[in-house]
Amino acid sequence: MKRNAYQKAYTYWKQGQLEKSRKLLLSSWKQAGRQSIYGMLLMAYILRDEKKPVSEVRQLRELLAAFPNAPERNLLADAWSLLGSALRLLGENEAAVRALLQSARLEPDAVQKLVECSNAIFAANSVETFKAEDFQHLYAQYQKLLAGLHPAAYPAPTWHHEKLRIGYLSPDFRDHAIAQFVRPLLRDYDHASFTVYAYSLVEREDAVTAALRDDDAVWRRMAGQSFSAIAEQIRADEIDVLFDLTGHSAGTALPVFAWRPALVQISGIGYFNSTGLESCDGFLSDVHCAPEVRSPYFTEPLLRLPRTHFCYVPFTRFPEVAPSPCLARGYVTFGCFNNFSKVTDGMLSLWRQILMAVPGAHLLLKHAIFGSEEGRTYSLERLQRLGFSDELCGRIEMRGLSRDYLREYGDMDIALDTFPYPGGLTTCEALMMGVPVVSLVGERHGARFGRSFLENIGLGELAVDTKERYVELAAGLAQDAQTLAALRQVLRPKMLQSPLMDAKRYVQDAEALFRQLVEEKSR
Repeated sequence: MKRNAYQKAYTYWKQGQLEKSRKLLLSSWKQAGRQSIYGMLLMAYILRDEKKPVSEVRQLRELLAAFPNAPERNLLADAWSLLGSALRLLGENEAAVRALLQSARLEPDAVQKLVECSNAIFAANSVETFKAEDFQHLYAQYQKLLAGLHPAAYPAPTWHHEKLRIGYLSPDFRDHAIAQFVRPLLRDYDHASFTVYAYSLVEREDAVTAALRDDDAVWRRMAGQSFSAIAEQIRADEIDVLFDLTGHSAGTALPVFAWRPALVQISGIGYFNSTGLESCDGFLSDVHCAPEVRSPYFTEPLLRLPRTHFCYVPFTRFPEVAPSPCLARGYVTFGCFNNFSKVTDGMLSLWRQILMAVPGAHLLLKHAIFGSEEGRTYSLERLQRLGFSDELCGRIEMRGLSRDYLREYGDMDIALDTFPYPGGLTTCEALMMGVPVVSLVGERHGARFGRSFLENIGLGELAVDTKERYVELAAGLAQDAQTLAALRQVLRPKMLQSPLMDAKRYVQDAEALFRQLVEEKSR
């Protein structure tokens, strides 16, 4: 493939002219009688942007088969990274973990190696078969890669502040799910006793960014800064408690912890399982998610708040709760608006059992993957491989993303939570829209989120510990139209009156923890 043809195709892609880029690549391949690694990788990016993950996976596997030992290690690493992301979108999370780790091995850049390993850890949370030792192995790999950055830890702080300085580190101080869980910490804190510092990694600020900013808080724009530079700023600000809100989610600056810039360093809220870092002093949790202070899935202790470690303060204006759709339709509709990458084969098998136990019941699924014909076809074939009959498949509706999705809860009677990676924001939104959520509880911290949400609104009986009970509960609830109608009316009031949305009490609990952590560290 001629270099100038590739450059022109690349320019078209950068401009968003995907079809032009595609046609030029195909034409140049036909003329040359061969494909280049550069062109094949560019085609994978085109397919990604066209939201064709099945074709993207096929393209990347062809590339990796054709150029397994190419000298361009950075391109191979990029291909494995793209493959991992596409596989995760398709729900193939175990394969995604392997691909992302391969990307980390091949990646020449030390920082990007960390990113790929972090992505693998994130994907692993959706793999039901992974045990505690599997996660600890991943954490050890991450620690080893982090050591490759040669972070120089600061000496133990000697400062003392009358007003404790709490620093929050995040790329998500913007229109993002996590913003709906951090506003109380950033705005409703005790201004007489605490000073808030926000270390924002946001590249494009928006109206939510402005809504999160408190006039008395110190706001540091750190986007694009190196980990060492961020750590240097945190150290200069003499932060007492540094709170990472991202963990191994996208855009993380978790490696900053390795420099030990703050007196106390904790994580949580924006992530659900261990950071895997020795330099993390604790992970925010609550008594419902963490039966004990120590977990074999964690490297750090769990910091258990007495009620909830979440406080849901939505920016969204919720529509009115619609009547139970089963009353008008004559059949129950189960549903799940969670990211479909969380839906494992094991989860689908349980949903199959539920549909079989409730004749005529429907299942409503909603995710970006269903916005394309390719995504729907792939998902349907996956269902058929798992034993879904044509009759059962006919009772499943797949919808793509939409802006007015909250109103679509009016088409759902019962929400089915995912496992082992449950819903967070989606669970809160379902409950606010009057839809009961049936949740399966597991050993992992993240697999207990549903229990925490439901216990805090007084409906802990909707969170069960076994797969058999999960099926029985969902099927039994479906046969009680009177209970469904009653829940429809009380769930939003229960949410509004619960600890989940009591910002004042939540912040008091968090601030009591901050004081305790600083006192213990200062002894």
